[in-house]
Amino acid sequence: LYRLAEQYGPEGRAAYIRARFTFDVIWPLVYTAFLSTALSWVYGRAFAVGSPWRYANLSPVLGALFDYGENLATSLVMARYPARTPVVDLLAPVLTLVKWLFVNGSFLLLAVGVVVGLWRWLIRRPQRT
Repeated sequence: LYRLAEQYGPEGRAAYIRARFTFDVIWPLVYTAFLSTALSWVYGRAFAVGSPWRYANLSPVLGALFDYGENLATSLVMARYPARTPVVDLLAPVLTLVKWLFVNGSFLLLAVGVVVGLWRWLIRRPQRT
């Protein structure tokens, strides 16, 4: 992160921070809305009322929270450069990793829900003779 901050220079760091608080505020809202809605719809059909699987729609929300944490951490490091930002500089890549686990995990959960929903639909439909 410090290497990038050095390479960006003052103008690049300012642009980086600006991007984190413009585009990168909207994008997590977009993917969270899509994934949470899709998971709610699919899991509402694939799993019974009261099933803990119905909470899968919270996975993208956690992804967005970690995304915002990552944005804050990286922006703080960029804003304070060349001063070091202990702990936050170590936390930023961890937040990135956890964000991607939740976001990619949400897509995986969506695929699983579709498969389960289709399977249950095939089992329940009347058999043709």
